[in-house]
Amino acid sequence: MRRQLLLLALLCALCGAERAAAQYYTWGSDPPQKWSAIRTPDVRMIYPDTVAGIARRTLFYIRSVRPDIGYGFRHGPMRIPFVMHPENFQSNGLVMYLPKRVEFLTSPAVDSYSMPWYKQLVAHEYRHAVQYNNLDRGVIRALSYVLGQQGSTIGLLCMPIWAMEGDAVMSETMHSSFGRGLQPSFSMAYRAMGSVGRDRRNIDRWFCGSYRDYIPDHYELGYQICSYAWERYGENIWDKVAWYGSRNPYVLATTRVALGKFYKTNVIKLFRETFDELERYWDSLPETGDSAVPLTALPEKNHTTYQWPLPLGDTAVVALKTDLDRVSRFVVIDRRTGGERTVCHTGLVSTRPSMADGRVWWTEYRRSTLFEQRVNSQLCYMDLADGVPRTAERQRNTLYPTASGEEFGWVEYNPDGRYTVVVRHGEGPERRFETPVRSEIHGLAWDDRTVAWYVLVTDDSGMWIGRIDSDGLHPITEGAYITLSNLRAGGGKLYYGSIASGRDEAHCYDLMARREYRITTSAYGSFAPAPADGGVLLTTYDRLGYRVAEQRVAADDSLLIPVTPSRLPVNLVNPPRKRWDVVNLDTVRYTRADSVGQSGEFRAKRYRKVPNLVNAHSWMPVAFNPFAAVDEHVIDLNVGLTLISQNLLSSAEAYASYGWNRHEGSLVNLGVRYFGLGVRFDLDASYGGNQLFYSLAGRDGQGNPVYQSRPAPDKYYSVGLSATLPLYFQRGYHTRQLSLSAGRNYSNGMVADLGKIEWENGSISNIQRVGFREGLHKVSFGAGFSDQVRMAHRDIAPRWGYTLSANYTFNPENAHFSDLISFYGQAYLPGFAPHNSVLVAATYQTSIGGYKFPSGYAPLSYKSTRLVPRGFTSADIVSNNYTAFQANYQLPVWYPEGGIGSVIYIKRIRLNAGGDYAQFRDVGRGGMTWRRIWSVGGDIVFDFNAFRQPASATSTFKLSCYHPSSGGVYVAASVGLPF
Repeated sequence: MRRQLLLLALLCALCGAERAAAQYYTWGSDPPQKWSAIRTPDVRMIYPDTVAGIARRTLFYIRSVRPDIGYGFRHGPMRIPFVMHPENFQSNGLVMYLPKRVEFLTSPAVDSYSMPWYKQLVAHEYRHAVQYNNLDRGVIRALSYVLGQQGSTIGLLCMPIWAMEGDAVMSETMHSSFGRGLQPSFSMAYRAMGSVGRDRRNIDRWFCGSYRDYIPDHYELGYQICSYAWERYGENIWDKVAWYGSRNPYVLATTRVALGKFYKTNVIKLFRETFDELERYWDSLPETGDSAVPLTALPEKNHTTYQWPLPLGDTAVVALKTDLDRVSRFVVIDRRTGGERTVCHTGLVSTRPSMADGRVWWTEYRRSTLFEQRVNSQLCYMDLADGVPRTAERQRNTLYPTASGEEFGWVEYNPDGRYTVVVRHGEGPERRFETPVRSEIHGLAWDDRTVAWYVLVTDDSGMWIGRIDSDGLHPITEGAYITLSNLRAGGGKLYYGSIASGRDEAHCYDLMARREYRITTSAYGSFAPAPADGGVLLTTYDRLGYRVAEQRVAADDSLLIPVTPSRLPVNLVNPPRKRWDVVNLDTVRYTRADSVGQSGEFRAKRYRKVPNLVNAHSWMPVAFNPFAAVDEHVIDLNVGLTLISQNLLSSAEAYASYGWNRHEGSLVNLGVRYFGLGVRFDLDASYGGNQLFYSLAGRDGQGNPVYQSRPAPDKYYSVGLSATLPLYFQRGYHTRQLSLSAGRNYSNGMVADLGKIEWENGSISNIQRVGFREGLHKVSFGAGFSDQVRMAHRDIAPRWGYTLSANYTFNPENAHFSDLISFYGQAYLPGFAPHNSVLVAATYQTSIGGYKFPSGYAPLSYKSTRLVPRGFTSADIVSNNYTAFQANYQLPVWYPEGGIGSVIYIKRIRLNAGGDYAQFRDVGRGGMTWRRIWSVGGDIVFDFNAFRQPASATSTFKLSCYHPSSGGVYVAASVGLPF
């Protein structure tokens, strides 16, 4: 029975790895702040008071779209709470179970299109609430009564993730004038690749990703297939797929069966038909080439991205470069030869760089020291003379830094949704220019000829460019639902990207003539124009990636192409698709009257954190520890019941279980975690099973073993509380972490009373009369520090990194217990070839103090299980001068990109060769002697995706074989899940 339950749990985890990651999952807690809630018949808004206005505005959009958001499905959205997180610049949103909620990161996305961020979130994430509601029917709904929300998550296996996201992107597109799915860049990679539909290899690579090549994500793939299916069949095919799957979840491959039953098709056929049609349409378009001249060559099989090129004198260019082999770094490119050199590595860049007087400025995403949901946009700079990246103090909410001679400007974002343009002249005071309420700023530029600052704005009218000064924001262009990006200026012209022509092209706006021009003509797209002497630097795209190029511009502007103002771009690269009969959110306006009316109808109330800490969302008719299942992938099942809780703010999670087995009888366990103060608190308690005994063993006069007699055991119980302070120090390329911990545990274990031992001729003469003391106390302190560099897409492990830790454990109530002191160190080093990794580790632990036998042996001591040689267990070692070493060399050996179609897709196979050595002092016939153990062997690791899960859900299967110095060959297998 336990094996069957374990197999079922593992299969469910693999089938829905990305969605299953939501099980017992916390997205990270916010800093302490006051929260409020608004309840309506359909949703509940939960938000910090700092974003009360944003919450009201989002609620208005939710209510506006609710009648139409379920278009094509037979059931509308489920009732669900929306939780808003205002201090994370890495904009995102998601819908999940366990507990059921929608999470919004309210900071608008830096790279966005012409629809305001909150409208995008509502149109996309609320559509997921529709999908979930249609999957939570029939047998799945019955399972939810048996298992709670865990039962509902099983329904997520009945609709592919790529289809969920593709359908949500369709919703986002159809609820806007020219939405995400219609953006030229959304299909650009497929257009450049060509022959996607005619690829006769295993098509799973297009769903699951690749380590060999760049593959567009499942949002892009899902949208193309879903939009084709709507056009091909005249309805939402996923409605019937969800209907069938929710009522027949016991059928293997419900999507395949439903598509065949209702539409006489399958995923492979849909995939090929979709791209056959797309490629016929793309082939019918007029053929164009790149008017810009490339400055860099791109390698095969290493998709490369150059971004934001800037002129460095007449002969060089500075740009940010990323590829599959290496993380982002600034490079200097020689415009004459195309040669380049790396200047410095960076963190995850949030907004484009700027440069003046040999200094480069940019911003990076940096997690705060304590809280996962506080991710800043940190201002950074680097002098080209030394190539050392540095952090600007007290500049954590900074966007679009712009250097312009003696003035330096940037955009500052406040979590309440307000943007401010800040300008500093030399060492003088700052000038601050407020922007209109309910507008987003997506670019900043300084023009030397007009001596003015310009911004790129998104609001309900679309995107437009304005001049900003102490008198306010003055429109330069009219709002239009045309995506603009990467604003720069110089010589009386504004330079930016625009999709007005139907492709991403470089545009400029002549501030003197008040005319817009297109600068480039592109095969697939041109991006991020920056003025340079006699021309414009930019990047162009082809199947190998983004390359730096230069577009020459005539002195009389005769080569520029005039652009006629329009409210919409040309829909050039998207085949005709019928629009849904739904509300266009671009036409929805949230006015002051709406705010007043809504406030009167739905009043906000204080959301009390303490009463809402417990939120039991799931239960199971088996007893297990969900914390161990997720953190350690250990699933120990017993007959019984488990209740699981997580609050909506993701600051507290807990479980309680009652189980029974024939060996231990009744077992009760409780676990609680709290993260809301930055310090992590862990409480655990157990009751049941047999009381543990820590007894003595010796030998009689003839050398025969003698064991201390034990009384009848009582029921076991224990309770423990620990606190961990994790401090993160992100510094661009490096991420450092300092962790301090302390904990105390008490159990009613029976400990031999060593104070009553009597010795005679080197042996214990009264071993049967020594007796026991009840109660085992354990206090521990620990400190750890790690430093690792960022990993590239193909990396197996960090190229460089190390971890150091020290721990001290003692028993404050029993002086006969030895204290344990342990040290651990680990280092990652590069191997002999790219993406080869060397891992070396060492540890030392020993017991100090306490009661010792005449031989020196400490019978009552703790031990650490770190670096036990593979093939041995902790029972084989003694914490007496225990020293261990481990070395591993890991390398990729094959990228098969094949398997059993739609079932398992093997992306990469890795080989690890390893060896372990340990020595310690153990008691022997002649007293304490050195004992040495070792093992050698290796692991073969398969990186795979099950059931066409996306790249983010890549799992591992590891098969290990080691030869220990004693005993037989050690063979083991394990599965690593992506959460």
